[in-house]
Amino acid sequence: MGVEKRLLLVLALSILAILLYQRLMTPPKGGRKTTAQATKGALRAPVKLPKTPKPLPLRVQPVMGKEREIEIRFPLYRVVLSSKGGIVKSYLLNRYTDAKGKAMELVGGPGYFRYYVPGESALTKVLNESVYKVKVYESGDEKKVTFLLDAAEDGILVEKTYVFHPDYRFDMAFRAQLPGQSEAEVLIGPTVAPKDKKSHYSFSGPLVYTGKRAIEVKLKKKDRASFEGIRWASLQSLYFTTSMVPKGPCRVVIWKGHKKGNYYLAMVGGKGGLSCWTFMGPKDYSLLKSYGVGLEENIRFGIFKVIAEPALVVLKFINKYIHNYGWTIIVLTILIKIVFHPLTIKGYKSMSRMQELQPYIKQLREAYKNDPATMNKEMMALYKKYKVNPMGGCLPMILQIPVFFALYKVLMVALELRHTPFIFWIKDLSAKDPYYVTPILMGISMFIQQKMTPMGDPTQAKIMLLMPVVLTVLFINFPSGLVIYWLVNNVITIFEQFLIKTVYA
Repeated sequence: MGVEKRLLLVLALSILAILLYQRLMTPPKGGRKTTAQATKGALRAPVKLPKTPKPLPLRVQPVMGKEREIEIRFPLYRVVLSSKGGIVKSYLLNRYTDAKGKAMELVGGPGYFRYYVPGESALTKVLNESVYKVKVYESGDEKKVTFLLDAAEDGILVEKTYVFHPDYRFDMAFRAQLPGQSEAEVLIGPTVAPKDKKSHYSFSGPLVYTGKRAIEVKLKKKDRASFEGIRWASLQSLYFTTSMVPKGPCRVVIWKGHKKGNYYLAMVGGKGGLSCWTFMGPKDYSLLKSYGVGLEENIRFGIFKVIAEPALVVLKFINKYIHNYGWTIIVLTILIKIVFHPLTIKGYKSMSRMQELQPYIKQLREAYKNDPATMNKEMMALYKKYKVNPMGGCLPMILQIPVFFALYKVLMVALELRHTPFIFWIKDLSAKDPYYVTPILMGISMFIQQKMTPMGDPTQAKIMLLMPVVLTVLFINFPSGLVIYWLVNNVITIFEQFLIKTVYA
């Protein structure tokens, strides 16, 4: 098997391996390390959590009263707060809907921004089940809500202040005077946007951003990870995030919930309490980037981020003129193929010339099968004589691989494709094709493409012809936007191969 054929086979199998890895692999036992070794150079050493103190002998019970709900409305969202615990009870996005067409709910569980005091279940109950006094203020575009809990007989004084802005953002200031050495953690979780789409191909869960890099935190049950020196921390789903950005020194504590995929994220301020601002909304790249604190890192592009980010910008730019993301994907695919067309021609010509040399290469292998050094020397002389670069057929393909995977990642996580229709039966580019038409066409196009590619080795040819079957099965449940990209890419490649054989030959 020639060098260029081996590389072609390796590239094809690499694509399959990466896709299968993302689909089938699970985090190793214990999840991703969050020890000093894993975070060295990015964070101050993660803090060892103190031993749980003995519970305080509290006499006070939760302050009873009639629960009051406060609703704050903006064009982009509406939030419901409760005087019971002073929490965010509901946070609905007006421009995004769930699978049933209802406004997307971001709050999962009993409510966000509850207090949690480790080892102090009675104190935690008092803080979260008491009915707080409420004050509401409005000033221009800002809406402020303050909650106050005064249980002075047991040394408890708590104040929670929320200031909401029109752009999915609100400020928070929490101050708690508690008995003993108790430290209150401000808690979100166990999920964000519980009705959002689940995906095996993109990270969801807790994320910690250091200012230089984002750390995806994955833990096993009963583990608790703690970080200091962070820029922000978030709990996220595929398309939505709750990101807390501290305004001063703080510590972030993360632990795993009882159900799969559930995590709790808590932020602890200094002696003066916790002061931060929070973004609760869609993972819109341009919007997140506009805040200037790296919130765009919530969108996990993976190792091809340097290509994926500009690819998303170009995708959105093209769509300003086309107004249909299905056609936008097709146009972008065509433009990329045009850019790489000269390299593609060069690659196919090189592969064809290598195919012509296969009889001579086979003779050399048989003649020098016991003398590898001489065989390699003679092959190099053969390549030089016929002016063939053995790597010429694969280098153009290798250069296209990063672009291919960057677009693959963009189309897997892009919020812009969510609930976006294309034509006819494709009503959502972020969902699978309901009738499996596009994945089947993609498999057929890939089969035709393989049949047109010169293959000298019978074993290699059989393996390559198996790829369309495997990838078709794998792509059955992929977002239709991604399948359309791959289908169009294959069709254009078939056309290119036809041109090479009939026009450029």
